[in-house]
Amino acid sequence: MSLKVEASKGVLWVAVERFGQQILQAVIFIILARLLTPEDFGLVAMLIIFFAISKSFIDSGMGQALIREKEITDQDRSTVFWFNLLLSFLFYGLLYISAPWIASFYERPELIELTRVMGLSIIFFGVAIVQRSEMTQQLEFKKQAFAQVPAVFIAGIVSISMAYIGFGVWSLVAQYLLFAFFSSVALWILQPAKILFSFNKESFDRLFSFGYKLLLSGLLATTYQHIYKLVIGKFFPASILGFYTQAKEMQQIVSQNLTSVIQKVSYPLLSKIADDKKRIKEGYRKVVQSTSFIIFPSMLILIFFAEPIMEYVLGVQWIPAAPFLQILCISGALYHLHAINLNVLKVFGRSDLFLKLEIIKKVNITLAILIGLQFGIYGLLIGQVISSYVALFINTWYTAKFLDYSISEQSVDVLKVLGLSVPMTVIVVSLTIIYPIHSLIMLIGYLFLSASIYLIGNLIYRTEIVQMVLEMAAPFLPKKIKTILHV
Repeated sequence: MSLKVEASKGVLWVAVERFGQQILQAVIFIILARLLTPEDFGLVAMLIIFFAISKSFIDSGMGQALIREKEITDQDRSTVFWFNLLLSFLFYGLLYISAPWIASFYERPELIELTRVMGLSIIFFGVAIVQRSEMTQQLEFKKQAFAQVPAVFIAGIVSISMAYIGFGVWSLVAQYLLFAFFSSVALWILQPAKILFSFNKESFDRLFSFGYKLLLSGLLATTYQHIYKLVIGKFFPASILGFYTQAKEMQQIVSQNLTSVIQKVSYPLLSKIADDKKRIKEGYRKVVQSTSFIIFPSMLILIFFAEPIMEYVLGVQWIPAAPFLQILCISGALYHLHAINLNVLKVFGRSDLFLKLEIIKKVNITLAILIGLQFGIYGLLIGQVISSYVALFINTWYTAKFLDYSISEQSVDVLKVLGLSVPMTVIVVSLTIIYPIHSLIMLIGYLFLSASIYLIGNLIYRTEIVQMVLEMAAPFLPKKIKTILHV
């Protein structure tokens, strides 16, 4: 099977897993947002950073090292399994003991029990790390989709039922915990692993020598990915954190999840051709342009319709989150470029440089937080946008050397794609000024109109970028559609 065919199939099933999961989660969230309060969401968000850091230790190091192996042995599987299981119990124990201090930090006593119950998810995630890594290494994304999507559905149904009965914040706790449990059970059923009662030092040394740098990088990245929740939860009311969290989640539905689809497929595939820099550059250039083709107009649409989306989809209690969403979309438009550039370092085995860059960028974020906090919640958000642009420059400066894909080349490619959204932007903004949105039906109509203008306009004035995107999508299109589109 060619690399192109493998990539196409991989993208399809990762997209099914990611977006099938996100569509379900979006529906579940809309229902929960109408049954629960922003404060309920804020309380859970206060704890996410602690679970994310613990999960980072499990996911980022040894799991990534397994993916990079040409062949995974029983010794490798067993070593990673026992090491991560030990880490899972260790971190759950630390969270259990630390629960009173976490509650004291936020001055919310109810967080003690929430922490101890939600912490069990760390163990559930940890027991299936071998399955997740091996499926990714083997490009078995179809199995991952079959594991993740049903788990989201089951957890969501239970969570909605609990919220309707009146369990409040515990509905969100149940959703988080049940998803971790059912997804791990499904992974074991779909991909049974032969686990030996042994720990191989040679396997550990080989995997850990590469993985520990990614582990430290992942720890830094995860900490700072959620650091704003920690700061907002400490210095602002729980409801403000709830607004921020849900605005961030909505922005990430497109920007982060589409990027993770491409990243998840491209890393194992391009690791196989790491010796051919020309092919890697060509591949990454296509990744940059194709993801930008979808993410840029999506972020613009969210900026245009932020307030009516909050009002008519989530409910009037969420309208204060609209400005948060608009600001976050400015940085969200660049997220895929961060991830794509950093993936280069993993493909070339430069986990040392990966770690170095993470440290530099985290210093940048820390300064943005310290300065932004002086100007309130909007100062924090604007600082987040500025720091993301600085971080992107740092990423591209280093990775350009590996690909011979300079900052200027990337900028030109990105600006070309951004230019494709100009007609849609002009038409939609003009129409909303003349005919403001007054209902859910009008909002749906405007969203459909925006997407139609963008797609039809680009099909009529077919550029090189549009042609490339159509060729990538061709394997999934019906024959009649391909004939009409001439692909």
